[in-house]
Amino acid sequence: MGVFTETVVPIFGNILATAMLLSPFPAVLRLRQTGKLGDVNPLPYPMTCINGAGWIAYGFATANPYIFPANITGFLAGMFFTMTAFSCATRKLQDMIAALLIAGAGYFIMLGLISCFGLSQESSQRMWGTSAVVILMCYYVVPLSTMVAIVRTRNAASIYLPLAATAIANGSMWTIYGFAVKDINLWLPNLFGAIIGTLQMVLRLLYGANSDSNDPVVVRRDEEAAAAFTIVHKASEAPQVEARLDSSSNLLIPGLDGSSERRGRGGGRGERRPSVDGGNTGTTTTMITTTTTTTSSNTDGVTTASVCSGATS
Repeated sequence: MGVFTETVVPIFGNILATAMLLSPFPAVLRLRQTGKLGDVNPLPYPMTCINGAGWIAYGFATANPYIFPANITGFLAGMFFTMTAFSCATRKLQDMIAALLIAGAGYFIMLGLISCFGLSQESSQRMWGTSAVVILMCYYVVPLSTMVAIVRTRNAASIYLPLAATAIANGSMWTIYGFAVKDINLWLPNLFGAIIGTLQMVLRLLYGANSDSNDPVVVRRDEEAAAAFTIVHKASEAPQVEARLDSSSNLLIPGLDGSSERRGRGGGRGERRPSVDGGNTGTTTTMITTTTTTTSSNTDGVTTASVCSGATS
């Protein structure tokens, strides 16, 4: 049992931890090809470097060979991720990445000086162990904030089940190994990580990857699309409405029927002619001359046009 828990378990723990630390590789390679961050958050990458450096320092302090493989791999991969994301990030994100790396470097330099010149071997081990645990706990804050958002939206699409299962297995392996060697700095943070992985899996199984149809963004886009359709529809109807209004107004104007063709053939102008009625020699009547107009005179000398709504005399 001692060989299994103190040798086999940490070996499998290193394999699982390496798989977890290298999981961002596909996204970073796509980022490297496109040159755009898109939805990728680059801030966890420098934290991967800082976390790996903290555990490497603890491995040196305790002379534990099982701590090195996964954390060295994670540190180097984190540097690659950070440098790739830095080249594609905005100036604000670049400043934040640089601040994290500089703060981490200064932090470890300070602890190294304290360890060399101010602490005993046992106290130095305790200091580096506490430092690694605190950094790893901070590293786990991001999944906690994500889970709060998942519960609020009831949508666990952001949780990747294989990665959550790997986190559970990795945390369990290192927890078993930590208890076997009686090292609280190993079993405490990894037990916490296994619990977080379990919660993520439960949330994914509980809520699933449902798309929320009431998402404000979706609703807003639907409203914008409807508004755009209304504008286009009204714009297409506007000339027809104006044409109908012009036609209606032309019918109300004596001498106009809204047809340029008829105006061209019939002249489209009213002519003043003297009345043929001898009893009204001083009266003139306006007559509409068109190809479809028929006129008639009554005994009072008033001429009417059948096309227009009325005639003036």
